[in-house]
Amino acid sequence: MNIYGIIAGVLGLGIFCYVSPRLKVLIAFFIMTGCFDLAPRLIINKDIWDVGAVLLFIAWLQLAFCKVETPTQTFSYVVLMRILIGWMFVCLLWSILIYDYPALDSLKASRQMIIGFLSFFVFLRLFSVDQGAFNFFLRSLYIITFLLLPVCIIQYIANRPLLFGLITDYGGVVRALPVFLPICLLHFWLITSKVLTSDRVAKHEMVYAAMVMGVTALTFTRGIYITVLCMLFVMLITLKTQKRLNIRTAIILLSTSVFCVALLLFGGWGGKVINRATSGIDILFSNPGTEQHDDMDTFGGRLALTQERFGLVVEHNPVLGYGFIHENNVPNAMRAKFKYGSVMYSEEYVEKYHRGAPYVLALHSADIGWADIVVNTGILGFSIFILMVASIVLNYYGHRTMIDPSAYHIRMAFFLQILALVLLMFNGSTFVVLVQIPAFMLAGYAYSSRLRDESSPVSLTTAIAT
Repeated sequence: MNIYGIIAGVLGLGIFCYVSPRLKVLIAFFIMTGCFDLAPRLIINKDIWDVGAVLLFIAWLQLAFCKVETPTQTFSYVVLMRILIGWMFVCLLWSILIYDYPALDSLKASRQMIIGFLSFFVFLRLFSVDQGAFNFFLRSLYIITFLLLPVCIIQYIANRPLLFGLITDYGGVVRALPVFLPICLLHFWLITSKVLTSDRVAKHEMVYAAMVMGVTALTFTRGIYITVLCMLFVMLITLKTQKRLNIRTAIILLSTSVFCVALLLFGGWGGKVINRATSGIDILFSNPGTEQHDDMDTFGGRLALTQERFGLVVEHNPVLGYGFIHENNVPNAMRAKFKYGSVMYSEEYVEKYHRGAPYVLALHSADIGWADIVVNTGILGFSIFILMVASIVLNYYGHRTMIDPSAYHIRMAFFLQILALVLLMFNGSTFVVLVQIPAFMLAGYAYSSRLRDESSPVSLTTAIAT
């Protein structure tokens, strides 16, 4: 690093320390989340997530000395989260002291899960000490993603990557999975729930919702398609049972959606999306006969991988699993047992592959997070996580009459997005890496679930307007 980089870093840190806590936390969250695909993950061989984590810690130091203005009620899922975090620390210490893994490697392997879940308390603390921080966060994330959604669409039309992040090829077109898509879906649930209950919706919100649907379709990811459809179904059932659903609006919205899909299908504009969606339905109902190379069944392999990792954990240590073992420390004898997994693609292994060495499977996988949770924390940690999710569901449907009416839509949006992230654990590792995203969703849900008071969050439209 040259002298100019050092000077820029020092100046940037000085400015960061000077800004308000709400802006500190937003900047830290933005950087931890890969600058929303506006920057590469590695800069000067340093993961920018780590930079954001340091900034978040600085923000927490300031928040720790601030007076709480809006006390929040501690629900059972928050208690279970604390237990889960405590258990992860036990697994980390066990990894270093008992399993004798290299300390630095275990810290690297554990940091995103542990710090990610701990960030929940940073977000919740911010919302509690600064009454305007919650709406500020929603408004800021809405504006940032509103500007980035068109870029995702343009890069598909231009067939050229314009953002960083996960971008691959699918049948000759750009396939991108924006890291900020969970933020977009959060706002999508909020807007859709207001539409279905005939509440006021701004024109820019309708444009936003349309762009989210477009970008979601362009991910060409069957797991995301199924998750979105499931969450829409949960929303409809919830609104109906809570007597808030406007049937006429729902019928019009459903008819419009069917018309748009038919238009895409017969117009030839959405062939790849339709084919990808239908292949997902075929796989879901065990009908792989229509699959082609681009639409092969990877879900069965994910389930087999998870079953295999569960078996290895039960054989090794069912309570703690393998702990936070870094991929570099996995013994060859253990790796030889793997029948399923992702191929190792570090620089060292890529060089070996070029020399003709056989492909090597990794213990961890970005394709299904359930396997990683049981490997890192054992069956006990896995069970605590399941109990936490179940507690959130029970909390949502058990405390709805005690919630401030003005927080209804935003609370539902956070709840649905938490469920979506849990379901996407079958398609990724949402609660294993970049855990600050689900932590923000959990904090937003906890804040909007507090008992009635005069400082309840306003609607997203009002927040943006002000």
